[in-house]
Amino acid sequence: MEDRLMTELSGALRRLIQTRYSLPMGGLPMGEFMMLQRIQRWQEERPEAKGIYVSELNQCAYVSQPAVSRMLRRLEEKGLLERKTDPQDRRTTYVVLTEEGRSLLTACQQQMAKLAGRVVDRLGAEELQSLVDQLDRLTQAVQEEGQKMSVE
Repeated sequence: MEDRLMTELSGALRRLIQTRYSLPMGGLPMGEFMMLQRIQRWQEERPEAKGIYVSELNQCAYVSQPAVSRMLRRLEEKGLLERKTDPQDRRTTYVVLTEEGRSLLTACQQQMAKLAGRVVDRLGAEELQSLVDQLDRLTQAVQEEGQKMSVE
């Protein structure tokens, strides 16, 4: 019973992740969309900053440094961001969104908000909150049990 239940849970989570990555985000792959969001958030939280340094993006991205570089190159080729050399330290590069990047990101965020609204309408706010709470409990249990196993 437990094996079947864990297999079903694993499959459901995999399908949810695949669904997330297949959402239409203005023609962008989900990773690129998330990178643009990360850059935007950085700029909003630090309006005095010139932009986010590539080294910062490497630290907060969940992919390798070469993958971040490739993604930044693709986004730059699409005209969605600019890489600039820091005039005070020419060895470092920072990134800013272009106007086109901000516009596309806004359109994608509006699309995601619509989708979220439809999901809430379909499932109900209470059921969705209950699901979030249960997933948080599941995550905590898996993390705690995994830590116990690494000590044993």
